[in-house]
Amino acid sequence: MTLPKGLRPRSIFLSLVLSVLFVQSPAAAENVKIGLPSVTITAMPFFVAKEHGFFQQEGLNAEMVVMPASLNIKVLLAGEIQYAATIGSAVAAAIRGINVRTIMLFVDRPLQDLVGASSISTIPDVKGKVLAISSRGGLQDIIMRRILTQSKIELNQVTIITIPGQSALIAALKTGRVAAALLNPPYNFLAYREGLKNLGFAGNFVRLPSTGIATLGETLERSPDQVRRLTRAIARARAFAKENKARIMPTLKRALRIDDEDLIGKIYDQHKQVETADGRVDSTLIADTIRDARQTEGITKEIPANRVFDFSYLPAR
Repeated sequence: MTLPKGLRPRSIFLSLVLSVLFVQSPAAAENVKIGLPSVTITAMPFFVAKEHGFFQQEGLNAEMVVMPASLNIKVLLAGEIQYAATIGSAVAAAIRGINVRTIMLFVDRPLQDLVGASSISTIPDVKGKVLAISSRGGLQDIIMRRILTQSKIELNQVTIITIPGQSALIAALKTGRVAAALLNPPYNFLAYREGLKNLGFAGNFVRLPSTGIATLGETLERSPDQVRRLTRAIARARAFAKENKARIMPTLKRALRIDDEDLIGKIYDQHKQVETADGRVDSTLIADTIRDARQTEGITKEIPANRVFDFSYLPAR
C-alpha cells in the first residue's frame, strides 16, 4: 500500500494513540450530576467548565440538571445528584441539622436592578406608590425591603405587590401600574431599551450569597479527591471567563439562549461586579447569612459556621 505524501509510520502511530486516548477518556471519567435552579449568568462557571474542557481535564463528566430551587436539596439527599448550586436552600437545610455543606460561592451579592417607570428618576420618588416583586418571602422580598430601608423609606410609605414573571413586571412598569420593580438580567437591560429607568443596583444594598456549590457531608468524607477536582475545574473556568470575555460569549449565547451580542456583553459585565475572588467569603457575610437563615427558619440556637460552610476543599490561595 502506498502512503499518501507526507504521512509517515510515526504519524500513524501517534494518531492511533491519540484516537485510543480520545475514546477511552470519557469512559474513565467520573460521572457527576449538578442541580441548577435555573440557567442564568450566575451559573456561568458550570457551562464554561463543561464547554471549555475544565471538567474533562479533571477526570469528570459533569451533567447539569435544571430543577426548581425547592427540589435541589431533596434530590441531593436522595442521591440523584451529587452537587447543588442553590445556596439559600443549602444553608437553610444545614441550620436545620441536615448534613449539607456549602463549599464554594460564585457570587456574594444579588444580580438585580430596581427599575423605575419612565416618570420615576430616583428611589425617593417611589414614596406613596406601588412597587412590584415576583414573589413573597424570597430573595426579591428581602432585597426590596433592604433597598427601601437603606434609602430611608418606611415600608408603610409604599405598597408592594407581587407580579409573577419578568416580562409581566416590565409591562406593569410601561403602563404605569407600578412605579418600580426588581428585574434580573437580561430583563433589566431590555427594560432600559424601553425607556425605563435604572434606580439602583441591588448589589449596592445587599450582600447575600446565592449561587455556588453545596454537597452532602458524606460526599466530602467519602470522595474528597472528587470534590477537590470539581472545585479546581470550576476555579479554572472562572479565571478563564474573567480573562477571555470574547471567547466565552458563544458559550453564554448557547447557555442563556440569547443571540444578542450587546445584551450578552452587558450581562457579562454586570455579573463581574458580584463575583467572589476565589470562591470564599468573609466571616462577616457568613455570620449574617446564618443569622438571616435562622430567623427565616425560626431557629433560636446558635449554629457553628463550620456546620454550614467549608471552604477547605477549594484550591489554595
